[in-house]
Amino acid sequence: GFGPLDEFAVRTTFPLSSVQDRSGGIAMSMIKSLFAKCAGFSGGIISGNSEFPQFLILGLERSGKTTLLYRLKIGSGWQDIKADMERMRQPNEDGKVEDPGYHYEELSRFFSVGVWEVPGTEAMRHLWKLFYHSIKIHCVIFVVDGAESEDRIDVAKRHLHVLMNEAELRNTCFCVVINQRLDDKLNPVYDEKEDVLKYKLGLHELHPSIDWRTKHFIINILELKGESDKEWAQVMMFAKEILSSGKGFGLKL
Repeated sequence: GFGPLDEFAVRTTFPLSSVQDRSGGIAMSMIKSLFAKCAGFSGGIISGNSEFPQFLILGLERSGKTTLLYRLKIGSGWQDIKADMERMRQPNEDGKVEDPGYHYEELSRFFSVGVWEVPGTEAMRHLWKLFYHSIKIHCVIFVVDGAESEDRIDVAKRHLHVLMNEAELRNTCFCVVINQRLDDKLNPVYDEKEDVLKYKLGLHELHPSIDWRTKHFIINILELKGESDKEWAQVMMFAKEILSSGKGFGLKL
């Protein structure tokens, strides 16, 4: 099910938006077929027969989601990732887009997981639910740009809290990743001591049923050097703790 996005990304022949019905929904059989093809499974994670943990990376567009996935998968080996992704998401001479924007990879440094990454454009946000309705999602990685504008912070907060209160995600671990960026002088743009996004995203006043399985992390995504990076290790250790808890999935990882 994999093709040549520099040999890394999932290849599909149609965008998710092309299979919407008149009500804005997507034929579930089509979604499951797509997921099975992407993951290389015949049904395990979709039918619920497997407890192979599934992570879902979400967030607004241009927050750093794709960069996160491929920094974890291949480290700094893909040096021009930002420029390459920008190019591959523009129509070519035939009007086709090389990268559909959604990807699946498997990671295994700390424990084996499947990781889905879905676009955060306004149109695609309406389709996020199709993923966790079709797949048992164990952990949501919600990425927020540390230099985000106030209006987009409000949008991110709204979507994040909707996710946290979804029935299908009631046991799901939430790792909110604030993407630390550097300015032209290589100084961090996000003040980690002030940590204002913790409050602007409402992470300081979560209901106890959500708070115990939620944590935020401040990470310079572009500087990650693979799964073993100590900055990412703290995310995976928290996820392992929550997924292993008897209060949630009680997985043996």
